Amino acid sequence: MSLETQTHTVGVIVPPPDVRVIVDKTAQFVGKNGPEFEQRILASEKNNVKFNFLTPGDPYHAYYREKVDEAKAQAN
Repeated sequence: MSLETQTHTVGVIVPPPDVRVIVDKTAQFVGKNGPEFEQRILASEKNNVKFNFLTPGDPYHAYYREKVDEAKAQAN
């Protein structure tokens, strides 16, 4: 999976292990519980930098979206 930027195409950036744990766990819950769950996290954790990956501009967002898609596939 690649992400188009204004300058060039960038691959998925895998977060460091401490961040990856949060991203993976959140993606599993969002994959199972749907986008409403993601919206609740965004609302309740909007000032928490640990959840910046939920925003499209974050470098780890593409990795997060990939993990959500994997969790959705496993849930079905």
